[in-house]
Amino acid sequence: MPKEYLDLKMDFMFKQLFGHPSRKRITIAFLNGLLNRAGRDRIVDVQYENTELPKETEDGKMSRLDVLVFTDRSERINVEIQVVHQHDMPERVLYYWARLFSSSLSKGQEYSELPPTIMITILNYSLFPHETDRFHTVFHLREDKEHFLWSPHLEFHAIDLSQFIPF
Repeated sequence: MPKEYLDLKMDFMFKQLFGHPSRKRITIAFLNGLLNRAGRDRIVDVQYENTELPKETEDGKMSRLDVLVFTDRSERINVEIQVVHQHDMPERVLYYWARLFSSSLSKGQEYSELPPTIMITILNYSLFPHETDRFHTVFHLREDKEHFLWSPHLEFHAIDLSQFIPF
């Protein structure tokens, strides 16, 4: 009899495994592995945050995230899974990042208190098929000529599962 496995590419199943406090250790191990964190650099704890981003204006767009955590290192990490090809995914990731980043500052707080915000997008397709054949790409905002960082607070990861898992 063939074994059946839970399909983690479904939002509901993905959220059940990685987005539930009772499975915090799995989420931490997943993030440490994906972000290449080890030793003193590793994430040791996460707090789950509300995944619903309210509208900023009455006619604004509402957003619902898959898994959102705040780490012991004061980072906000959003993990999204997207099986259906979204041709506007780079803009969507940037929009979600901007909403998360800007909503993390309260009245009276200094800009230096903004937490690093990391977006991880797990896809069933290559996000940049003409630029790279790597399955895991990482993006930061850098100066064009000398390549120094604008800020370490912006980090995007795109994971293309279609290269090694048939959907």
